[in-house]
Amino acid sequence: MRRIFEIGGEEREFWLSHDGRGYALHEGARQYSAALTPAEGKGAYVLEYEGRRIPLRLAVGDGATFIHLNGRAWEVGVIDPAERLAGAGAGAGGDVVLAPMPGVVVSVAVQPGDAVVEGQPILVIESMKLETTLTAPRGGRVAEIGFGPGESFGLKAVLARLAPEEG
Repeated sequence: MRRIFEIGGEEREFWLSHDGRGYALHEGARQYSAALTPAEGKGAYVLEYEGRRIPLRLAVGDGATFIHLNGRAWEVGVIDPAERLAGAGAGAGGDVVLAPMPGVVVSVAVQPGDAVVEGQPILVIESMKLETTLTAPRGGRVAEIGFGPGESFGLKAVLARLAPEEG
């Protein structure tokens, strides 16, 4: 499974594999095998790596995870290769609101034809008992709402689409 992470402003590509005992993380020719176990306290873990037990803390935020390890803090963001490719097109990446996780639509704040501004709430979803408000990626006019209240959707489903920008 290939993943691209942004760590300290630098993009790094990793692969995840199963090594029989657990999972291993690969970066180029390097392989990292480690175990992460919960410790006492919210967000507290112990990382077992190369025979060492290293305490660390995790804090998950919008679009990034913050790792506090060995007296340093790292911001780790995940870059979706499909979203990167969509954004490389003629502005198509800014025309859709994609499901960040599978879930159910709780409410819809706009209808097709409505004008929206960047950051305006489009709909509220629920996944794993967590409600998330998804907003307009840019100003424009709503072209489509893909799901209504109570309807289920999958990961990366198109929940809303804005009309293409003119010009």
